[in-house]
Amino acid sequence: MRVLLITSRSPLPAWRGNQVRTMEWLGALADHELALVCPDSDDPPTSSISVNWMPFRLRMASRVGGLVRAAAGGRPLQEGLYDTGGARRAVARSVESWRPDVAVVQMVRCGWAIDTIRQSAPTLPMIFDAIDAMGLHFESAARSAPPPLSLAFLAEAGRCSRRENELAEAAVRTVAVSERDLVALSVPAGRGRAIPVAGKEVAKAASSDVEPVVLLSGNLGYRPTVRGAQWFAREVWPRLRTAVPEARWVLAGARPTAVVRRLARLPGVEVRADVPDLRSYLTASRVAIAPMSSGSGVPMKVLEAMAAGVPAVVHPWAAEGLVREAGEAVAVASEADDWVAALQSLLRDPGAAHALGRRGHELWRRHYHPDRIAEQIREIVAEAAGTRS
Repeated sequence: MRVLLITSRSPLPAWRGNQVRTMEWLGALADHELALVCPDSDDPPTSSISVNWMPFRLRMASRVGGLVRAAAGGRPLQEGLYDTGGARRAVARSVESWRPDVAVVQMVRCGWAIDTIRQSAPTLPMIFDAIDAMGLHFESAARSAPPPLSLAFLAEAGRCSRRENELAEAAVRTVAVSERDLVALSVPAGRGRAIPVAGKEVAKAASSDVEPVVLLSGNLGYRPTVRGAQWFAREVWPRLRTAVPEARWVLAGARPTAVVRRLARLPGVEVRADVPDLRSYLTASRVAIAPMSSGSGVPMKVLEAMAAGVPAVVHPWAAEGLVREAGEAVAVASEADDWVAALQSLLRDPGAAHALGRRGHELWRRHYHPDRIAEQIREIVAEAAGTRS
């Protein structure tokens, strides 16, 4: 079978969630013929997976034009940034010359590709992999943003929600990383499925052998993560540091903002920028945190912690992106008092930390293991291909 994927980023290096998602699709479908239409990059997907790479250039003038057209047409500005003539031509050429059996369109950012495919090959089955519901993402961001920005976020939330609903209606199957996101997309009955992202399994040392390190990992330029880190630094860390003076807080990941970098000035805080591999930080941490109170999807930092057997303390909003039984596999904390108590307990009691980390790892193996995710990806592609007849 020939499967065409259309994404808004080249998948390598896989630092962001959507890049990880692309690599998971490519890996799961490695037995098929694959083509990838995405923006040109200095790091083309030259992994062991065989892919027909079909890049297009994203020029500034074209992106500005796309933004203007999106705004005028009531479509998401997120989509307008990638809706250029070169991008549409690349998709049309791939469909007409390569003749795929199924097309996978990733995120509302590439919604324009679904319109292009419907014009070029109206019978081609399409899968809309929304990943996160961007309407939900901007709606939650608006709740904590200052008034001028909150209004802009709410407007974009409305545009994203309307467009995502249209794309879910046009696709034969729609996928998101969590049930919460799938519900927000208003997918027609029987045509949606929650397929999470996976984390990489990491061998973890016994909790008693690990220093009392609190880890915040992942994309340190992601707005919800930045806001969560600021809140944690202001409301939780000073009190936790008083209760556990030997504790260290490590922020490790890609693209840390200036705000995040400045947190390294606080006592006991370290910022590690653009880390190519988080495994060494996971194995050296007693507990991981996800203090995000906004955003959408499944926090990769939580999945990576569970995959490594590291106990995680998460905000209720972040926990909602996990499967329903995750309440026994992570510690959920809402107010600062809850965070201090949970973290103090896990840092002071290696046995409790080990037990929670073990439950998280068991949950990860049942629901988020790469083999399980790959199986679900292959199933949804087969279902989509079967609708063509």
